[in-house]
Amino acid sequence: MPHAGPTDRIGALFLAFEHPISTRLAPASPPLTPLMPLDFTARNDADTGVQLAAAADLFPGGGELGALIRDKDWSHTPLGPMAHWPQSLRTAVSMVVYSDFPMIILWGAELIQIYNDAYRLLMGPKHPSGLGQGNRECWPEVWHINETIYPRIFAGESLSFKEAMYPLAPFGVAETYYLTLSYSPVIDESGGVGGVFVTVFDVTSEVRTREERDRALAESRAGRERMSEVFMQTPAAVAVLEGSDHRFTLANPRYRAIVGNRDVVGKPLAEALPEIRGQGFIELLDGVAETAEPFVARDAPVMIDRDGNGALTEIFVDMVYQPLADTAGRVFGIMVHAVETTEQVLARRRVEALAVERRAILSQIADVVVVLDRDARISFLNEASRVIYAGLELGRTFAEQTVGITMTRVDGTPLTAADLPTARALRGERVVDEEWIVAHADGTQFRVEGSAVPVNDEAGSPLGVVLTVRDVTQQRLLQRHVEVERNRLAEVFQQAPALIAVLEGPEHLILTANPSFHQLVGGNRAIEGLTMRAAFPDLEGHGFFELLDAVYRTGEPFVGNEVLARLDRDNQGVMQDGYFNFVYQPLTGESGSTRGILVHAVEVTEQVLARRGIERTAAELVRLTYDLEQSNRELDQFAYVASHDLKAPLRGIANLAAWIEEDVGDGLTDDSREHLRLLKGRVHRMESLIDGILAYSRAGRVRVTPETVDTGALVREGVELLAPAPEVTVTIAPNMPVVEAERVPLQQVFMNLVGNAIKYAGAVRADVEVRVGWAAVNDGYEFTIADNGDGISPEYHDRIWGMFQTLQARDKVEGTGIGLSVVKKIVETRGGSVWVKSEPGAGATFHFTWPISPRGTPMTQDAP
Repeated sequence: MPHAGPTDRIGALFLAFEHPISTRLAPASPPLTPLMPLDFTARNDADTGVQLAAAADLFPGGGELGALIRDKDWSHTPLGPMAHWPQSLRTAVSMVVYSDFPMIILWGAELIQIYNDAYRLLMGPKHPSGLGQGNRECWPEVWHINETIYPRIFAGESLSFKEAMYPLAPFGVAETYYLTLSYSPVIDESGGVGGVFVTVFDVTSEVRTREERDRALAESRAGRERMSEVFMQTPAAVAVLEGSDHRFTLANPRYRAIVGNRDVVGKPLAEALPEIRGQGFIELLDGVAETAEPFVARDAPVMIDRDGNGALTEIFVDMVYQPLADTAGRVFGIMVHAVETTEQVLARRRVEALAVERRAILSQIADVVVVLDRDARISFLNEASRVIYAGLELGRTFAEQTVGITMTRVDGTPLTAADLPTARALRGERVVDEEWIVAHADGTQFRVEGSAVPVNDEAGSPLGVVLTVRDVTQQRLLQRHVEVERNRLAEVFQQAPALIAVLEGPEHLILTANPSFHQLVGGNRAIEGLTMRAAFPDLEGHGFFELLDAVYRTGEPFVGNEVLARLDRDNQGVMQDGYFNFVYQPLTGESGSTRGILVHAVEVTEQVLARRGIERTAAELVRLTYDLEQSNRELDQFAYVASHDLKAPLRGIANLAAWIEEDVGDGLTDDSREHLRLLKGRVHRMESLIDGILAYSRAGRVRVTPETVDTGALVREGVELLAPAPEVTVTIAPNMPVVEAERVPLQQVFMNLVGNAIKYAGAVRADVEVRVGWAAVNDGYEFTIADNGDGISPEYHDRIWGMFQTLQARDKVEGTGIGLSVVKKIVETRGGSVWVKSEPGAGATFHFTWPISPRGTPMTQDAP
């Protein structure tokens, strides 16, 4: 029976505490003492006077369970706070936690559990909840057993059980375990029993090993006795040879009959059967004994003195030399197993002689010839059969060896095993000149014509079936090709999407026309037998008939492309324009003279009209593009002039403020000095606003040639330009990617986002931290700029990307409200996207994606 390892079995005991089926009571154990002295940092409880110890000082070390015991809030258990534990409990716990063996203490009437690291490994999913839990509560499934043990321990007994058999089911399936256990009482300060101390040793492996050894010895003895009986009664010849001289220790009646009923037991092989010398059998036995590898032979010839008169008789046997090894793997003997096949070999030789003659005859036949016996096994096949039925072997049926070959009827439906011609012939049916398909796994197919007829002996009893098959693949392909070629022209003619007609004679009489050609004249007019002029009178004067005359006369084809023709398509008197690509191809007779004309035309009216429409649209797009470029140039010039003209009065205002400050000097009041500061700040903000509007207007329109950009170096350069305060920390992720991009716009995006992070986080704290990160996504990269500021409420996540949007007063945090809108415009015009993730008080993380390679064609160089 399979069982768990030693550790698993000990764990199963502790998990279950099941009552043993057979036990032995041992003398009471001596009083328990601590494993090591404990140095408690003590104090006195003011109310009780009990000496207390800090939890951190109890059970120092003690592994993981020592830490768990110290950290656990024991006030919620019947044991109460650890500081109130009695010295006896502390001593018992110290013995447990410092032991390398699985141990557990069950304390008080509730049997509260405290165990060590070794025991914790055995608790399974009941840890850590089992620490501080009552034994009955932890193990309700075995309480009916445990409750008979613990009262005896609390009465002062010490119980032990040696090699006790326990039917435990720790993993849901009951198994037998052999355990040596000890249950000991723990004496408390009152002199009574405060708890139970349990240790356990798993001896299942030792007990089972001993039992298995004893059982194996008994079985071995019984097995040898049974084997001897089996050998003596088996219908095959069996003998056992032992030792270097291969001495017979056993030979059953069958074996003795083969060797002439000689008494061979107890004699070496060379002495018992002297005629064996020189036939190689002794050498074979030596080889089996040396290599421990069995030897097998079929129809082995043996010269034996079967009658005891010295005359040797040739017999044939199927035999096996099987090495016999002891438990150490040493070969101590060889079992000989033999079955005489002399009659079968001689009969087969007679049949083979007849088969050679038959094979010589049938092998000359070019067609496939396969002969099956009455059991459907193949008894003959010629070389031709190995081409169509590849892999066939003698002595096996078709069904056993046609893996990878499928046979179907000519219509593609499969032939079941019962439908095969050979199977039908075996049922007595004559199958003559039928056709089927043989397909190989590599795609090769044969279409065959064959016959399968039953063969009977002189008494009319069935002997088998003869199958003859001829490959008619090429013959049928040729027939089909001829038929296909005969119908090909008619099929093409009728199904072609082009307009096709055959005209005869100088009058261009319409011999035949396909459906497409008929649709040209309404689809319901019979035009065969009419001349082209009679069938299409509305084409008179357009030059088509004159072209037909010239082709017929000269024998030269004519090709027309996108030729206009006006036709009454619906026979309603309404002329419609159509454009055609067509060919007038002369048809010549055997004499070489022209006898008719093949008309082949394709209507291209839609294509011509569509192309003309596209050409008109393209011309309009060229004009609009020119106008747009002119408008952009004028807009750039206007933005430049407007920014210059708007900045001029601002500079004047700034200068006036500076002059006032210089002239008045110390005479300025604090209010006046603050007003001048606000004035200069707003002038600076206005200049930044004008620059921002100019940058926004150009962000999506002005493009420059992309270059290879190391984004890590680009961010570091931008941080240097921003020159943040010393207390600001900007962390750039390692291995930032390299992209093909417009350098300045990408740097503008990074500087805007990093600068914003520094500015807005710096408004609320001195220790500003900004982190620049990245990740590969799809066909580009996602960059992140995160700060440790106050964050942004979700309701403003969309609003901040708009023009002139700020979340704080501009006098508190300087800003134009344009930077993020410029970032959004730059990123989106390059095929990326931007968004923010933030919560109030948790900082803000700005995300934007950027393609690996630039999208779109760069525009001309930036305008002034």
